[in-house]
Amino acid sequence: MLFNSIGFVFAFLPAVVAGYYLLALSPLRALRRPFLIAATLVFYALGGKQFVPLLLASVLLNFVAGQVVGRLRETRWRAPAIAAAVVLNLILLGYYKYFDFLLDSMSALTGQGFAIEHIALPLGVSFFTFIQIGYLVDVSRGRMQAAGPLDYASFVLFFPQLLAGPLVQYKETAPQLAQPVVRGTVGRNILIGLVIFALGLFKKTVVADTAGLYAGPVFAAARAGDPVGLVDTWLAAFAYTAQVYFDFSGYSDMAIGTARMLGIVLPLNFHSPLRSESVVELWRRWHMTLGRWVQTYVFQPVSIPLARFAADRRFGDFGTLACAVLVPTMVSMLIVGVWHGAGWTFVIFGLMQGAYMATNEIFAFIRKDARKARRKAKLPAPAWYRPLARTATLLAFVLSIIPFGSPDLASAGRMFAAMAGQGGALVGGHGWPLGVAGALAATAGCYLAVYLLPNTQEVMARFGPVLEWSKWQKVDPSPVRAEWRMSPFWTIAAGLVLFLGVAFITRGSTQFIYFNF
Repeated sequence: MLFNSIGFVFAFLPAVVAGYYLLALSPLRALRRPFLIAATLVFYALGGKQFVPLLLASVLLNFVAGQVVGRLRETRWRAPAIAAAVVLNLILLGYYKYFDFLLDSMSALTGQGFAIEHIALPLGVSFFTFIQIGYLVDVSRGRMQAAGPLDYASFVLFFPQLLAGPLVQYKETAPQLAQPVVRGTVGRNILIGLVIFALGLFKKTVVADTAGLYAGPVFAAARAGDPVGLVDTWLAAFAYTAQVYFDFSGYSDMAIGTARMLGIVLPLNFHSPLRSESVVELWRRWHMTLGRWVQTYVFQPVSIPLARFAADRRFGDFGTLACAVLVPTMVSMLIVGVWHGAGWTFVIFGLMQGAYMATNEIFAFIRKDARKARRKAKLPAPAWYRPLARTATLLAFVLSIIPFGSPDLASAGRMFAAMAGQGGALVGGHGWPLGVAGALAATAGCYLAVYLLPNTQEVMARFGPVLEWSKWQKVDPSPVRAEWRMSPFWTIAAGLVLFLGVAFITRGSTQFIYFNF
């Protein structure tokens, strides 16, 4: 079921919120978590009922694995146990997400046809697999005790974050779900959550889906082999970047808002990343919970032994940088790329991000003495630095969005060629609403919002919208400040935003882009 659907907004969500609080505030309060688990299974079944057994099997097997790993943690069997549990999860993910791609690639390389029926991708398989791997590793490292069956099931089977994140950690949501509901907080949480949800729905249906009207036709033309012009491709690249930005930002808001209606505060997942001054910073603020997961469970386990290897062999400063930072960065971003999808376009996307970040780290390494001297002298950065850094970061990311949004390498190649002026035309006809002027206006409006307006967390800053907001609220604040208050004016404004978000569903609701992952 889609968050941006009439059925979810007017039927499923109100029924779940009402049922949850009726149980939580009654003598049947012990049933509130089983109720949420059941609601999650219904939610999942409405999107793909054939995969409910797979989801349940994954939860059951990982619960058992957690118990086993927890009991073997102080023995020599700890490493084999956690390795076996992680490998089983990766086999499950690999079969459903990557097996088709591997067979197609083998067929292309060998010239042999490997015929197999297409394997359907279960909704949210990357998300519920990754959060469970993280849980198992944390148990094996002694960061937490293995959870009981109800605690574990309610942690994984929590519908706001099941299909597309945030990638929560057990310590973040399980204790909140176990706490009894305080009667005096119910109305406040529902209202705060509804406002956050409304802002996310508006981003998705009004902004992201409008940007998609200008990006989609050009990417489709490139896929079909039709000519695309120079202006078309650049506009489409910027429009698709805006579409992905507001689509995923909107989803994150809707997930956070839905959870808040149930009294659960989720972690921050999106903090105005396109305002970043480097790709390294951008990935700290884009899909933040995925970045945290990769940092914790991929980058650090790769980086630490490589750093020791470089130190033992006295590779020097740059050799140590290459081993401890550059290689782990490339590995991590390659994983981020293929996590988004099974295809060579996602491999290219990940490698481009890794190359950007590696270049950033090398430049920082070369300039470290100059930076220290500037800081010691208390000299501010030149006035031109911030706009130039932001522009360069945006352009780099926009270029990488071409393979991200292309179905195959040939389509991406056509787009890149057209962006370089080799498409044979300046502007093509793609049925854009209001033509090129409409595309320019819509795309420019998206970026004005990105760079000038406060994000959802800044709007809701008074109400602790996400976990650890005090840590992030001072990071790159928006030039325009606006904070929602519990007053008639702001409540009416939120109602108007919700109305527009719902109204735009009727023009044709589209699936969230991250539901494909």
